Amino acid sequence: MLKRSIFILGLILIGSFSVLGQEKGVFWKISGNGLSTSSYLFGTIHLICEQDFAMSERVSDKLAQSNALVLEIDMDDPSLQMAMMANIYNEDGQKITDFLSEEEYQEIRTFLKERTGMDMDMLKTMRPMVLMSLIYPNLLECETKAFESELMALAKTNDMEIVGLESVNDQLSLFDLIPLKEQYRSFYTYADNIEKGKREFKKLIASYKEEDILALLELVSESPEYKDYQEVLLDQRNLNWIDPMATMMKKGSMFFAVGAGHLAGDTGLIQLLKKKGYSLERLNL
Repeated sequence: MLKRSIFILGLILIGSFSVLGQEKGVFWKISGNGLSTSSYLFGTIHLICEQDFAMSERVSDKLAQSNALVLEIDMDDPSLQMAMMANIYNEDGQKITDFLSEEEYQEIRTFLKERTGMDMDMLKTMRPMVLMSLIYPNLLECETKAFESELMALAKTNDMEIVGLESVNDQLSLFDLIPLKEQYRSFYTYADNIEKGKREFKKLIASYKEEDILALLELVSESPEYKDYQEVLLDQRNLNWIDPMATMMKKGSMFFAVGAGHLAGDTGLIQLLKKKGYSLERLNL
């Protein structure tokens, strides 16, 4: 559950929308600006049904040619699980019942019991993002795979270093900027209309498979739960990553794999890297 919650968190953080400077494509070569060797930028979707999953041979080949795999966070860090365990519950003991009516809470409790077998009464102080991770399997209704796990397996086969652009605490701290009330309301909204969530998730996966970044971002930008916090959850993180990426690329060929929504838009990684003087070339899958 802990690793899945990391993937879900990443999935939640993929969305922003801009019609300017958009191009299709989730796989890009980075060159120029004094680099002695090219690096690569691959946009992932953090959870996908097994039957929809495909790892392009071109992706695996370029990964094998790189010096390191760079994820949003280092999923291979042995301290990751400990960090997640320390962040499962609200720090000040706030409860979901502080933010939902009794009727709403009982609806959530019934839903969670039926879908997962877990009793919400035992999870009242659990952070909303962790609760979200419990219901995401109900959106997919399939055996799932994660690109990050597959990329890590390939990297280990090639004895490659695995590093992160930020720490798990960096990611988790972003949610401290969003009022708990809004986070719990979002959780309730998802659970209260799971069929709508299923439809939206299917569209999300279809857009990803078509490498249609614009459609992908439109879908996420319309989601009500975090649309007011895109600057914090996406744009600022992209800006924070650019300098570390530049430093890494000077040392050798890097294979960056981040949520696909981080690629596009005026403050997306593609445009930010271009503004820094790098050349980006789409690699067709």
